[in-house]
Amino acid sequence: MKAVMDPVRVLVADDQTLFRTVLARMLSSDPRVEVVGQARDGQEAIDQARTSRPNVVLMDLEMPRVTGVEATQRLVKELPEINVFALSAYADDATVGQAIASGARGFIEKDVTFEVMVERILEVVPRGARAAGATRRWPDLTPREVHVLRHVAGGLSNKQIANRLGLSEKTVRNHLSRMFSKLGATNRTEAVMSGVRIGLVTA
Repeated sequence: MKAVMDPVRVLVADDQTLFRTVLARMLSSDPRVEVVGQARDGQEAIDQARTSRPNVVLMDLEMPRVTGVEATQRLVKELPEINVFALSAYADDATVGQAIASGARGFIEKDVTFEVMVERILEVVPRGARAAGATRRWPDLTPREVHVLRHVAGGLSNKQIANRLGLSEKTVRNHLSRMFSKLGATNRTEAVMSGVRIGLVTA
């Protein structure tokens, strides 16, 4: 008999009441997801995560009192078993880089479909099983490596990326080499595909 998987426990943190409540209601409609709380700011997200111990926190980056970036940093340090996904309406390089630098496991744009949102949340289950007992977070890309990855996804050559970012081609190659290693990729295509799966790159 096939084992029934426990639902993924999710905490939604966003200061926009309508977005937060609608997203929570939609997620609750999927039997694979259990919404264990809603937070209006970063401090509430931290407090609720401490008590409800969710598997996933959907964290808006810009919130009052304690920002989503600061809350993510604190949660990653205090409760590293929790998977924080940064939420934002703006998927520019600076925003994505800020999210990853804060320790978020991935980035999700607010305008993705509900199906994509659920798919991203459920991804933590197989990853968590593979990483049982491991302490390393996945993946630890720097903001600059994220910028390079997004330009690679845009089809730019190393020379074009270097010109765009004000770097030498050698520096770009170094960033690519480290990025490939962290993503477990052997070429640019595999790196971009990994970036899409974890929300660093828009498909």
